[in-house]
Amino acid sequence: MMILGLLTNVLLAPVTGPIYGVRFVLNALKTQAETELEGQEKHLQEELVALNMRMELGQISEPEFEEQEATLLKKLRNFRAGQ
Repeated sequence: MMILGLLTNVLLAPVTGPIYGVRFVLNALKTQAETELEGQEKHLQEELVALNMRMELGQISEPEFEEQEATLLKKLRNFRAGQ
């Protein structure tokens, strides 16, 4: 039985090989894209935390904070809506 499966794989390799190769490449691209998207979302969240800390430390005024926070939250919502 095992020899028949091996023989089948060898004989069908010209057909199945490219299919497996394309599938592998597509999975790699999907994984890379997901990783980049997660990184972008994390970056926006880190910017919000840093912005909050700057306001708490008195480096920016509350109106500046609210303006920048609204911008970042809008970017984050748009980003999440696009996923």
